Amino acid sequence: MTATPTVESFIREWVAAFNSHDLDRHMQLYAEDATLFGSVDELQVGRAAIRGYFGKRGPGVHVKDYPIPRVKEIGPDALVTAGNVEFADGDEPVPYRMTWVLVRRDRNWRIAQHHGSPRRGTSG
Repeated sequence: MTATPTVESFIREWVAAFNSHDLDRHMQLYAEDATLFGSVDELQVGRAAIRGYFGKRGPGVHVKDYPIPRVKEIGPDALVTAGNVEFADGDEPVPYRMTWVLVRRDRNWRIAQHHGSPRRGTSG
């Protein structure tokens, strides 16, 4: 597991894991009891459910760009992030907004709560 002691290193690892479609690597970045609201109506609770959610994405889905989001510290071991991420399905842009609650575990950041939703009214 790659160390993720900073938000920047965490985002780099999350993008690399997402783009590799390596679900084992990707799930290591989520707390065991994490929650995810993604592009489906159901709340995904726990790594197994989140793994199932990400396991259904198409082979061409990837992150094109994820600039460092706004980060707000809510405690010494907890952060909230909010920003835009540019996904794509092949060449088709899929713009999203994304928020995370990150918690520090053993000096590394992990996602405790993840919300992603499509951006509306954007051209890409």
